[in-house]
Amino acid sequence: MMKSQEIRQSFVDFFAAKGHRHLKSASLVPHAFSTTMFTIAGMEQFVPVFLGDEKPQAARAVTVQRCLRVAGGKNDLDNVGRSGRHGTFLEMLGNFSFGDYYKREAIMWAWEYLTETLQIPAARLYATVYVDDDEAAEIWHRDVGMPRERISRFREDNFWDMGPTGPCGPDSEIFYDLGPDVGCGRADCGVGCPHCNRYIELWNLVFQQYDRDSSGELHPLPRKCIDTGMGFERLCMVLAGKTSIFDTDLYQDIIQKLPRPQGTSHLNSDEAEVQKRIIADHARSAVFLAADGVTPSNNDRGYVMRFLIRRALSGGRRLRLHDGFFSELVEPVVATLADAYPFLAPEQSRIRKVLAAEETVFDNTLTKGELHLEEVLERARVHPDKVVSGQSIFMMHDTYGYPPELTAERAKESGLQVDLPAYRTLMDEQRNRARRDAKEKRAEVRVQSATTVDLPGSDFIGHEQLQGSARILALYDGSGNAVEVLEENQAGIIVLDRTPFYAERGGQAGDHGVIAAGAATFSVSDTQYQDKKYQHIFHRGSVSAGSLHAGQKVEAVVDPVWRREIRRHHSVTHLLQRALKDIVGDSVAQRGSAVYPDHTRFDFDAPGALGKEQEREVESRVNELIRSDYHRSVATMPFAQAVERGAIYMKGENYGDIVRVVTFGPSVELCGGTHVESTGEIGHFILASESAIAAGIRRVEGVVSDSADRFFTRFRSAAEQAGAVLTTPPEKLPETVARLAQERRELEKHIAALQSEIASAHAQSEIAKAQTVGGVPYLAIRVAGAGALKQFADAIGERWRSGVLALAAAENEKVSVLVTVSDDVVARGVSARKVLDAMMPFVAGRGGGGATNAQGGGKNAAGIEDALAAVPESIRSQTLA
Repeated sequence: MMKSQEIRQSFVDFFAAKGHRHLKSASLVPHAFSTTMFTIAGMEQFVPVFLGDEKPQAARAVTVQRCLRVAGGKNDLDNVGRSGRHGTFLEMLGNFSFGDYYKREAIMWAWEYLTETLQIPAARLYATVYVDDDEAAEIWHRDVGMPRERISRFREDNFWDMGPTGPCGPDSEIFYDLGPDVGCGRADCGVGCPHCNRYIELWNLVFQQYDRDSSGELHPLPRKCIDTGMGFERLCMVLAGKTSIFDTDLYQDIIQKLPRPQGTSHLNSDEAEVQKRIIADHARSAVFLAADGVTPSNNDRGYVMRFLIRRALSGGRRLRLHDGFFSELVEPVVATLADAYPFLAPEQSRIRKVLAAEETVFDNTLTKGELHLEEVLERARVHPDKVVSGQSIFMMHDTYGYPPELTAERAKESGLQVDLPAYRTLMDEQRNRARRDAKEKRAEVRVQSATTVDLPGSDFIGHEQLQGSARILALYDGSGNAVEVLEENQAGIIVLDRTPFYAERGGQAGDHGVIAAGAATFSVSDTQYQDKKYQHIFHRGSVSAGSLHAGQKVEAVVDPVWRREIRRHHSVTHLLQRALKDIVGDSVAQRGSAVYPDHTRFDFDAPGALGKEQEREVESRVNELIRSDYHRSVATMPFAQAVERGAIYMKGENYGDIVRVVTFGPSVELCGGTHVESTGEIGHFILASESAIAAGIRRVEGVVSDSADRFFTRFRSAAEQAGAVLTTPPEKLPETVARLAQERRELEKHIAALQSEIASAHAQSEIAKAQTVGGVPYLAIRVAGAGALKQFADAIGERWRSGVLALAAAENEKVSVLVTVSDDVVARGVSARKVLDAMMPFVAGRGGGGATNAQGGGKNAAGIEDALAAVPESIRSQTLA
């Protein structure tokens, strides 16, 4: 039986023999103009080629494309691990023709590969075609020899698109019959059967011939193309004689590495297997997302990554797997995929750190969520039906990040029911809102791109000059509407046929300056590419004098000071990356940057924070490179040649076949930005700050030139002022401040000890004042100062073991309240949270907690006495209940 690595290679070899060029997989993070959050299909990297905006690298191509699908329909997350055929991460085998061959070759070669190369029995294969595609149906019957009864016609299922807009066309799908044992047994069971999964879609042959616009209208593409996609995981399943993708080596090699449970799981054997499959699938997704530069966060792609990791971690908790198990799966995941994706192995250590950091964050989230979960369970216990509502489950998940599966399990352990259908309804509503927002956003991008579709591109001349003559191609008002003229004081956008203005790209901010014609002047406050095809440059600003007309000849002049400082900060960013690699190690890899005229920001992979000594070494190394006065060298060359030369490039970025390489001595990078002539021009570099922005990613900020002078002046002034206040020379400030800090710590210890003594003495006298209500002792006391609240509670707790203690204090008009209830009183039905809830309205506050401890804050200090007076009535009502 062929292993997965052999199957993958056989596909590439087959089409390479048919004249196809093997192109590498694109990142899971698609190009900036994509309408999808992640790469979801093999054809996605070729969209500009299909649309005619870019020339193909070859007339025929073959790829093995990594994809991530997490949204709706057939690939809904609820199906992952349960259906046997759906996963979030998948590999798409594809062959492509860009105006070369068409339907007959695509169908015939697919049939040849499946039946001859892989030896799949022809009798188990079926075909579908678009409802009126007689041509494809005839090829299947006449040329392939497939009986007509095994060729089905569908409408929606046989028309492929990657979203609401973009390339699309009819398709022909190849299905595999898994056998009657998998079927429903109905007489009419066949391809597309809604009752069973006997017939599985294996390969989709798309005949790309249309471009759908935002109104839904179809326009012919410049050339007819072939775009095929075969699910690699499903192919491995078929060849292994299995009925689930999770029974192949792609997943089993990961599942077998799961650790032994630590304790008894409440899951039955079937659900336990589902959770193992989910963990294996999500581990594959998380590893590739991390490899492609995504990190867990609460936004966009990072949110999806965090969701997948936490879903897997939740499954691990339910299986009773030890903490840290998920990051341990990086090794087996990489082992199953490294042959096809060699860049994974060098990234393995960093990926593991990213996942381990998220495990720690999630563990902290669960710890905080436990407090709120206890409140939810407590409310459910007094509910007539003993049920945790769907709204509560949704709130725990949406607000506190607590997984619904864990909420349900905790409820079950407490003898409670859960309203999961109501929770799912709320989640569906939230997902639908998100999809509508995303759809509107994608449609908006597409509509905006249409505004310049008939304009020639803007020619950038700013690498060589800061001023140049140009002609106005188009004008837009402040709302983006095309106009013929912009009047004085009117905000708008100008598009020129050629421009020295650098449009924001690669982290470098767009240029400022003026566009003028005679007495008419347009002040440019920002320069941007209108779309991510980098064709049309938008000069944004306003008319400060006169008026400008479409077609008019103008002079475009970049602000020389702005450009000078931008160049210096951009060039030092290159030197900074070189220095970080020299000092920290070659594992440093850029994850983002932002270059402005007054500072630069650089984000990079790192195993941890830079130590102060490392910061000094990096700063020193950058200044050494500056003083070496390396002259700039710029060359264009093929991407592969640049990489061979050791050029640094940013992962996840899409580079063309020909790239621009900027060199300053040992610093060699791919870059299209503007730079100094030599490093000596930069002046002096100061590393201003270093911080964490995500798991495994650090950020450094620095300044040079005029900004460095201002930075130094501010620090010197601050040091002189501090020295004057402390009556010490600036150079003696560190030891003086250290001495004062030590003296303060000693004073704070002394004050704390005195406060403890006072609290202890006060506590003894207050305990004697305890009263009883409903047979429950209680103390309701106003404390002087919120800082003493906890100390006073501890002092009383050491001497008074049974009862209800309610303390309140006010400081700077803010109220603090603390309630504790001993275990024996809790057993009688009294809850600290309910006592707190009775007090909060009087102090205009809110709080939280559980049965034994609760605390809150308020804004109405005048209501403290009334709040304390409400304590006995709350205790009485609880004991009566």
